[in-house]
Parts: sequence; C-alpha cells; structure tokens
Amino acid sequence: MDYKNINHLLEKYWKGETSLQDEEILKQYFNNGNIAPQLEQYKSLFQYFKKEQDLMISKNFDKQLLDRIEKESIVVPAKFHRLYWMSSIRSVAAIGIFLIGAVFIFQNLPHNKTDVWAQYEIEDEQEAIEATKAALALLSEKMKKGSKKATKGFSEMRSATKKILK
Repeated sequence: MDYKNINHLLEKYWKGETSLQDEEILKQYFNNGNIAPQLEQYKSLFQYFKKEQDLMISKNFDKQLLDRIEKESIVVPAKFHRLYWMSSIRSVAAIGIFLIGAVFIFQNLPHNKTDVWAQYEIEDEQEAIEATKAALALLSEKMKKGSKKATKGFSEMRSATKKILK
C-alpha cells in the first residue's frame, strides 16, 4: 500500500473518523513489515493492538480463578463477628449524635438566611475571577491525583490478569 494512502488513513485515525475496515488496513500495513521510514514511529502502536487482539483467555481460566480465590480466602473467626456488631453499634451511635447536633445547630441559625451568606459574597469582579481560578486549580489537582490512582490500579489489574492468563 502506498505511503500517501496510509498517511491519509492515519490522519483520519487520529481524528477518530476511520471505519473498522480502515483500521484493519492500518493494522495489516503496520504488521506487514514493509513500512515506510516516515511511519516507523507508529509501528509499535499497531503491533500492540494486533497482539492484544490475539490474546485469548485459556480454557481453564474459570477454574484457575476459583482455585486462586479459594486459596486466598480467609476464615473469619467468631471473635470478628462480635467486633463487627460492636463497630455497627458505634456507627449507629455516632450517626445519632450527629443528627442531634445537626438539629440543635439548625434550630439556632438566624432566620434570615440571606444575611448569613451575604458575608461570603465577593463584590469585586477581579477578586471573584481569582477565587474561581483558585477553586478550579484545586479541582484540577484533585482530578489529576484521582486519574493517576486509577491508571495505577488499572495497570495493576492488567498485570494480575496477565499472570492468571499464563
């Protein structure tokens, strides 16, 4: 297949506009071994897709998984059940105290609620923009942390799955 056609398909691919047939053409081209030097950088990506597509679960996967779960299962002693009930009672008591405190606080709030929140309102437009930027920066930082944790968990799950498949 010629370089121009593959380059055009790659452009469509990066825009998300390719059909399944177009993607299959790209996979075949990059797994063929006859790749233009300008396109060598994409070779490993499409070879990875092909390799992952060919990966199959072994026939005894279910049995291996159940055996591993049974091997790692923990017998719960009777003492744990008593501790569980005690922690449940503590949780219920904590919720009760929280509710009583909430009722007490809400009864003692001023009746004119707009005056309470007026003290937090920002009058200066520039100051409001800066406060919004700070809040969005904080949100972005927290989202990045969550994304990193999710990526790490996904890679750990993938490696565990590969160990089971072997």
